[in-house]
Amino acid sequence: MKAIIIAAGLGSRLKPYTNEIPKPLVKIGNKTILQNNLYIFNYLGKKDRHVIVGYKKEKFKYKKINYIYNAQFEKNNILESLFCASSKMNSECIISYSDIIFKKSIVKKLIKSKEDISILVDTNWKKTYKGRTLHPISQAENVSFNKELFVKKAGKHFTEKQSNGEFIGMVKINTKGCKIFKKYYKIAKKKYKSKKFYNAKTFKKAYLTDFFNFLIDHKINIKCVNIKNNWMEIDTIQDYKKAQNFFKKR
Repeated sequence: MKAIIIAAGLGSRLKPYTNEIPKPLVKIGNKTILQNNLYIFNYLGKKDRHVIVGYKKEKFKYKKINYIYNAQFEKNNILESLFCASSKMNSECIISYSDIIFKKSIVKKLIKSKEDISILVDTNWKKTYKGRTLHPISQAENVSFNKELFVKKAGKHFTEKQSNGEFIGMVKINTKGCKIFKKYYKIAKKKYKSKKFYNAKTFKKAYLTDFFNFLIDHKINIKCVNIKNNWMEIDTIQDYKKAQNFFKKR
């Protein structure tokens, strides 16, 4: 199994820390966000690691990593950035945002899923937004799922009551899942190339959750692997300061 990490963004809300370096290279404790995540993937046997870079790509210098350049990083968003690595999506892999930190335990839980497409969802998500005034709860990538834990709807425009949890930014797809992702990405891009795509103003600006909604509308199952905490998003100065003790907690 391989790991694909999407790390091309500008990280503008974490300035001044991102004035000279990309967000994934900001330190949390003694290691950068990316170092912490690469260590966990390596520990869990994911030694085939690919990082999609854009903003200040020359700053990424970790060895034994395959770097993939998103030349359109200033114009596109997470979905388009991910598919810069489409050639690597040919067998079981973990796809992850680069601005999250997490414990090994939640990745282990995701790895155990046997579904073609599985996502990590925090059902205790509201607790993490207490005091998070610079990243309000309205910006959460929420998920609604049924009794079988399959996604019904995903995105940022839910009311709190409509949401069962928050998508943390980590997906597992098996070999069949890779084929599904690539097939429906091509269909979506052709159909929505210059149009609004679910919650995104244009296809170029789409998030993974927009793509999830497209898959669901085409009768593709996405399984929720539910967790409670043990992860953090690093999006603002508030998040950065709060995260410094993350790996010290038992």
